[in-house]
Amino acid sequence: MMRMISLLMLAAALVAPAQAQVAPGGFPLDRTFNAVSISGFDVQKMKMTLKVAPNPSGAGVRAAGHAGCNGWNATVTLRDDQIDFANIVTTRKFCGKARMNSEEAFLSSLRSAKRWRLDGDRLIVEGDAARLLLKGGAADAKEQAKPRAAPAKPKRQRPAQ
Repeated sequence: MMRMISLLMLAAALVAPAQAQVAPGGFPLDRTFNAVSISGFDVQKMKMTLKVAPNPSGAGVRAAGHAGCNGWNATVTLRDDQIDFANIVTTRKFCGKARMNSEEAFLSSLRSAKRWRLDGDRLIVEGDAARLLLKGGAADAKEQAKPRAAPAKPKRQRPAQ
């Protein structure tokens, strides 16, 4: 009987729709945000992203994304409307000067970040160096709206002749 209950609970967990997690201060976890502007300068073409998610080790939260040329990740501390990115590390690719300058401005914005707030689907991160405006990514919105697909039916195979 206990095994049957365990199997039913497991089945219910697999069928339940995935919901975005929220950090204690209300910060949206497991959502990808795309950078729109840094202190008013349009950076959408640079494809910079930010995603904050629970640390796989279970201790705190981590952030990761694309900085324009390189991938990046960091440790994040969230307290109410305060945010702090620490230990930011990146890959070591080199791109053109404009892309590298935008990347440095993005990473500098994260290093100096102090506060965050949501305005609809926009995330605003403010600090001493800059104001970073991010918008929920299209892939993120599709993932949240996408219903779970039914398992595919096996294809009929022709008999060998």
